[in-house]
Parts: sequence; C-alpha cells; structure tokens
Amino acid sequence: MTDSADTLAPPPAEPPVRAPLSPAPVPLPPLGNQAAVFDRLRYRVARNGLRVAWQSGKVKLITMLATSAIVAAFVFGLSWFGVRELFQFKVPAKGLIVGGLFDLMFFTLGTMLVFSTGIILYASLFTAPEAKFLLTTPARANRVFAVKFQAAVAFSSWAFMILGLPILVAYGIGTGVPWYFYPLLPAYLLGFVLLPGSVSALFCLFLVRYLPRNRRQALIWLGVVLVVLGGFWASRVLAAFKQTIHAPKKNEVEGLIGQFALVQHPLTPSHWMTNGIMAAARGEPAGAVLPLAVIWSNGLLAYLVAAWVAGRVYRTAFDRIAGGGRDRRVYRGNVLDRVMNALVFYLDKPTRILVVKDFRTFRRDPTQWALLFIFGGMMLLGATNLRQFYRNDLVAVDKYVVSLMNVAGTSVLLCAGLSRFIFPLISLEGRKFWILGLMPVRREQILFGKFVFSATGSVLIAETLILLSDILLGMSAGPLVAHALTVGVVAVGLSGLNVGLGAYMPNFRETDPSKIVVGFGGTVNMVIGLLFLVLVVGVMAAPIHAAGLAHGFASGHDRETPLWAFSGIPLGLALGAVAVWLPLRAGGRALKAMEF
Repeated sequence: MTDSADTLAPPPAEPPVRAPLSPAPVPLPPLGNQAAVFDRLRYRVARNGLRVAWQSGKVKLITMLATSAIVAAFVFGLSWFGVRELFQFKVPAKGLIVGGLFDLMFFTLGTMLVFSTGIILYASLFTAPEAKFLLTTPARANRVFAVKFQAAVAFSSWAFMILGLPILVAYGIGTGVPWYFYPLLPAYLLGFVLLPGSVSALFCLFLVRYLPRNRRQALIWLGVVLVVLGGFWASRVLAAFKQTIHAPKKNEVEGLIGQFALVQHPLTPSHWMTNGIMAAARGEPAGAVLPLAVIWSNGLLAYLVAAWVAGRVYRTAFDRIAGGGRDRRVYRGNVLDRVMNALVFYLDKPTRILVVKDFRTFRRDPTQWALLFIFGGMMLLGATNLRQFYRNDLVAVDKYVVSLMNVAGTSVLLCAGLSRFIFPLISLEGRKFWILGLMPVRREQILFGKFVFSATGSVLIAETLILLSDILLGMSAGPLVAHALTVGVVAVGLSGLNVGLGAYMPNFRETDPSKIVVGFGGTVNMVIGLLFLVLVVGVMAAPIHAAGLAHGFASGHDRETPLWAFSGIPLGLALGAVAVWLPLRAGGRALKAMEF
C-alpha cells in the first residue's frame, strides 16, 4: 500500500517562474512600415472625404471650387492689367521693377506662410485630440510630425497657389514667354512652400520646448525687439525716400528698389524664385533649372532638419504643454476689456457684459487675431512703398487702381475673418446656452450683443487700414470719404450676415470652429458675404475710380469728380441696412424657437 500510494502520488510542483523585473522593450515597427501605414491612412481619409463631400455636399464642394476660381480669375485680371500698363508706357528699368516686385511678392507670401503654417501646425501637434492618440501608439515622433506637417503645408499653401499662379501666368501672357515657362511654375511654387513651412515648424517646436514658463514676459520682449528692428528699418527707408525725391527717374527707381535689399539678397529663397522665373521668361532654360534645383534641395534639406528636430523634442514639448498647469490659469480683467466696454457705452449693462465676454474670448486666442495684424501690416507696408512712385509721376502704376485693390482686399479680409470667428459663435455656445439663459436678457438681446461686438471691432480695424493706406497713397478727399463709407458698410453688413446666419443655421454637433465654417451653413454664409461685398464695393467705390480714369484726374484733383460718381452711395447704404436687418430678424426668430 505504501509503495502504491507513493507511486500514485503527484509529482512535486515546480516553483513558479518569476517574471523579469524590467521587461524587454517592444521594438518599434520599421520606418518603412510606418510610412506605408500612414500613407494608406492618408489615402483612405482623402478618398472617404471626397466621397462624402460629393454625396452629401455637392453644393458646398462646387461652391468652394467656384469661389476659388473666381478669386483666381480676379487676381489674374488685375495682374494682366498691371503688366500691360507697365509695358505700355515708357517706364525706365522695367525689368528692375518687375524683379523687385517679384522679390517683394515672394518674400511677403513666404512670410505669411511662415505664420499661417506655424499656427496650423501648433494646433495639429499640441492641441488636436488625434495628436494625443498618435503619441500613445508605437508611431515614431518624427513620423507623427511628418503627417501633421504635410497636412499643415497643404492647407496653408492653397491660398499661395491661388494668388501666386495667376500673377505669374498673367505676366507670361503679357510678355510672350516661351512655352516651358508655364510647366515650370507649379514646380517652383511647390518647392518654395517647403522652406517657409520647415522654418515655421522649427520655430514652433523650439518655442514650445524652450520658451520660459513666464511666456507672457518672453513674448513681450520678443515683440519689443521686433518693433525696434521694424522701426529702424522704416527710418532707413524714409531717409532714402527723402534723398531720392529730386533724383532722375532711373536712379529714383533703383534707389527705391534698393531699399528692399533684404529680399533681394542672393541667399534669400524669394530671390531664387525671381531669378529662375525671370530666366525662364527670357528663354534661358539653364538659368531657370539651376534656381529650381536650389529651391528643391534646400526645401527638402530644411524638411529633414525639421523632422530630425521633431524626433528629439516633440514628445518633450508635448509633455511640457500637457503638464504646464493650463487649468490653473487665472484670468483677470484687462485694460482692453475696459476699452471695449467704453466703446459700447450706449448699450445696457447686461448686453455690455456679453460684448466684453466675446471680446475676451477673441483676445485670448492669438490664432484669431494674428493673421489680421499680419495682413494689415503687409498692406500698410505696400502703401508706404508705393507712395514714392506716385509722388514722382511714375504713371505705370495707377494709385486709384491700387487704392481700389486695398478696399477690395480689406473687404475680403473682413469677409474671411468674420466668417471664421463670428459665424460659429452661436454654434459653439449651443450646448452651454442654458448658462446664458439664466441671465435676465432676451435671446434677441444676446444676438444683438454679438452683432455689436462684431461690428465695433470690424469697423475699427477696417477704417484704420483703409484710411491709413489712402493717406499714405495721397488720395484726395472724395475717394477717401467714399472708401471709408464703403468699408464701414461692408463691416456692418457682414457682421449682421454672420451673426444672423450663424443663429439661423447653427451646427451644435461640432465643437471645432473650423469644421463649422466649412460646413453647409458656413459655405452659404461665405458665398452670400462675397456677393454682398462685391455689390457694395461695385456701387459705392468703383464709380469713383471709373470717373477718375474717364476724366483723367489721376493727379488727385477732386474738383473734377462728377456727381454721378457718388450716386451709388445711397444704394450701398440701403444694401447694408438690408444685410443687417433681415439676417438678424431671421436669426432672432430661429434662436427664440430653439430648445436647449
């Protein structure tokens, strides 16, 4: 029994195997596999997005394409007119003028690309939920950066293509360039966008990673340095202008163009673009291909440097943003809030509080006002520089045409800015509207407060831009008053349209304002706004310039302006009143009928 019991007894259990204290790290997928995965993802997202856009939003898609085509055609027409005027009159140093204008254009567009790409890239890398998800996956940091970088560059450069390509095509048609000039243009533009995009990516990564905790103080010092440098450069330009007033015309032009030596430096990408395009226009293939190779090689090198930096600092920068204590920030009053409250003194106190609330939301988000100041600064800079041409009777450029372009550009800026920032206000407050419902105000009063906030800010910005630019251009009193009335009507009318249509066609399912803007309601609002500003500018400002060209008073003698040139002003005022009353009335009724 004992032997059998011992035989049937189970063997002694083996001691458990203890897991190692530090498990081996999971190897990341190879670089090639990650690139293929993201390429398939990008292709599938693009395909599904186009299919959904075509199936559920044909009107929106066609409207966006048609609007882009109209803008491109308008830019082409103005550029062709300018090229024809330049080569029709015997202007000295035509090639020098065209080269300087191209240098300035590419430098300006490149600077705007740096800011716009940086803003989009910051939002994509550090605040988007998708970035948080991707950083929890085995995807490498530089691969996540590459995906976001490509999307940001593609999104920010479409306007560069729409503005740059028609200008260059108009120059080619007006001067009779060889056939290979046109195929080279897309290659130049696509290669050029890599450089400002990579520079903005490097600035974004380094600022987020190494900016001191006291960011406000650091940004203030950075702003002071930029203002000092800008003032020093402006003083040099003005001093050079005074020295060239009595110079011969050719020397005068050379002196004026010479003030932009920075954008004409041989090491600047804008000058590479100008050299290559001008060489292609002159029929020099070798001279056109070499700058193209330089642009692409430097652009790709800058992209590789940005990706290398992202692989080493992106995760650390993201952790720094995530753990920066943003939730503990205490917001207090500001002197700008008191200024805004004083500007709307005529409103009752509850409505003033709502206006100041919307203003605080606007001023606390730099992405909302940065591009407005960039565009305004560029326009004033251009007006300052062109002023010297007019004082010295260079008739190739008509200051009335340029001032009308400033009015149109300011109006388009208002249309785009208000569509982006004012139209989504009601939609963004939809889920939290019950908080506003606790206030002792009617819903129509809330809507009116948003209209006053939009109209006050847009009128101040638009009038400042247009009055300063017209004064710098030396416009006479008649056109100046007409321009001021025009942009005032456009600002107030677009404010009424955006606030009213935003309440009439809200989108409470989205929390991202950019998605609300590109939705059906945002597209309809943008199209109606563009039609409105075209009508207002056409009936209020265009007759003044038509009369100037017809009567030949380009020197600014306002006494020769016929009365019929001002006949469209009452019609424009009526259009502005309708654009305010009808949308606000419809939006107020729709908002009153909603249940939250």
